[in-house]
Amino acid sequence: MRDYARSTAVNNAIGETLKSGTGEDFWWFNNGVTVVADAAQIAGKRIVVKEPQIVNGLQTSHEIYSYFQNGGQHRDRSLLIKIVVAPESGTARDRIIRATNSQTQLPAGALRATEAIQKDIEESLGHAGGYYERRASYYRSLGFPLDRVISMTRLAREFTAFVQREPHTALRHSDALLDDQHYAQIFSPRHDLDIYRLCLDVHTRLRTFLAQYAEDRPLLGETLENWLYPLAAMSAHTLTRLRQPAPRDLLNIDLDHLSDDLMSRMTGTLEQNFKSALRQSKAGGVDRIARTPEFTAKLRQAVVSQS
Repeated sequence: MRDYARSTAVNNAIGETLKSGTGEDFWWFNNGVTVVADAAQIAGKRIVVKEPQIVNGLQTSHEIYSYFQNGGQHRDRSLLIKIVVAPESGTARDRIIRATNSQTQLPAGALRATEAIQKDIEESLGHAGGYYERRASYYRSLGFPLDRVISMTRLAREFTAFVQREPHTALRHSDALLDDQHYAQIFSPRHDLDIYRLCLDVHTRLRTFLAQYAEDRPLLGETLENWLYPLAAMSAHTLTRLRQPAPRDLLNIDLDHLSDDLMSRMTGTLEQNFKSALRQSKAGGVDRIARTPEFTAKLRQAVVSQS
């Protein structure tokens, strides 16, 4: 569900419990390991488990490992392992995962990590050399290059900006895009998996261009994301020449057409609209303007008229 959280109050307490020389057993004070399964049957001194899924215990496992790696002495200790056979239907499994992970906060999307669509995206992006983090901070902890690590939240925001052409939503929300309302629209089995790779490729090109552009000409608001997501939405219209491009239209674009010249012209259009909105707005700067659906609508009108 998530990666090892390292030095937190909970993990430090687990470590101290292991070091304790009292007669109190370790498992009295620890949630241990929780496994959900489709079926479980006791056969003698063994338990035969069907389709097991470990949903809690990573923090405990790491602390036990670290204890012995650092010279900890063996003691007659016990570890609680709980096997739960959840009903086949309903939300009981997800509720069990939430409840057993209550010691430390679950990151947004953690319960989605084992869904088929997430595994498919991980495999698809992996073929392109990316590392998709279904489990938060997993690849970061292993030391993989950060520029090739893609979080679930990042992919959701880039999909929202480019495919759904709602840069204001991508800017206003982050983890909220992984709630039930947005998640089903973004991570749908109906989508071709290539659309997620296209989202990343478009944003990578735009991000590289903006970093170079800002070296000579500081961006209004000085926040690259305020420019990145609107430009992604503009790219969808510009590259398809359509007012309402569908995902299949986006998949037919030639990414080579997203040239430096085109990105420069789109950036100029975006800057003009930012300046115009700033002159008319009494309520705030670029941060607030870029997060309004009204500004997105004006950008769409400007791009469509130019196309």
